[in-house]
Amino acid sequence: MATNKKITELTELVEADLADDDVLPIVDISAGQTFKVRKSTLASALAGVASLSATTPVAVDQATGSVTVSIGTVPISKGGTGATTASAARTALGAMEDPLTTRGDIIRRGASATERLALGSSGTVLKSDGTDIAYGNVAATELSGTLAIANGGTNATSASAARTNLGLGTISTQASDSVSITGGSITGITDITVADGGTGASSASAARTNLGVAIGSDVQAFDSDTAKTDVAQTFTISQRGTVTTDNDLSFDLNVTNNFTCTAGGTGTLTFTNITVGQSGNIFLNNSGGHAISLHSNTKGDANLASTISTAGSYWLSYYTPDGTNVYVVTSAVFA
Repeated sequence: MATNKKITELTELVEADLADDDVLPIVDISAGQTFKVRKSTLASALAGVASLSATTPVAVDQATGSVTVSIGTVPISKGGTGATTASAARTALGAMEDPLTTRGDIIRRGASATERLALGSSGTVLKSDGTDIAYGNVAATELSGTLAIANGGTNATSASAARTNLGLGTISTQASDSVSITGGSITGITDITVADGGTGASSASAARTNLGVAIGSDVQAFDSDTAKTDVAQTFTISQRGTVTTDNDLSFDLNVTNNFTCTAGGTGTLTFTNITVGQSGNIFLNNSGGHAISLHSNTKGDANLASTISTAGSYWLSYYTPDGTNVYVVTSAVFA
């Protein structure tokens, strides 16, 4: 039973296989009909034909006998592209050219055709002006609403509200060189140096040492019985002054108030570092009867010098009311 096959599926016959009564199909283009022709009839018709020549679309290679059939551009309506290049074919078929050239490029529609939009600068975003799209920065005026704290914002539209939402107090608005702390506490910091208004210490005793008020070496420990120099005092036990030995008849009032002196020869009764209001006593042993005179600042009665120059022991009492002169009185000679 015969079946329909494509030409490429048919077995090819060589000349030796052709019989005179074999037929070939012939298409009459002008009549639009298909006829058959016997091999013998075709051979008779071609007898005496020395060569075959033709113009486009048929070309004959006389050397090889090969025949090339060329056809024109097949229009889209006949299943073609109507073009002779890939680019023209895409254009004819309405296919889009690839305008991209660089990593990050995107395609956009321009005023009349598709076009390439290059990647924008770092940090920019793709924006629309209502007509075209382009990369650009987002202006503050283009933002609306608030960004939640959970998303890295402040959930506020003012600086004060932002500080409140973020838990920032008034110290957050103070200048770094003018900070005022009126409450709370500060912990876990390095000790503030004395030069910066601190103590440079973390304990009271170390602070006193750094400030030069160490108890026992720099200052005296508190004692409710400590005498004061600017108020009236009532003493409940005897008070004694230190007695200093000074045998040169010159008494430094910065040393003490009370002295004892054994004259080893003649000399001048003299006082140095005289301070207003100071008074005291001198026990003078002049058993050798050495001549003693008075310094110009040492004041006594007319007989003071001669009295204490006589051999014996004397009790001298002195007082300076002006810080310049020292007034001296003496006892009679002791037996």
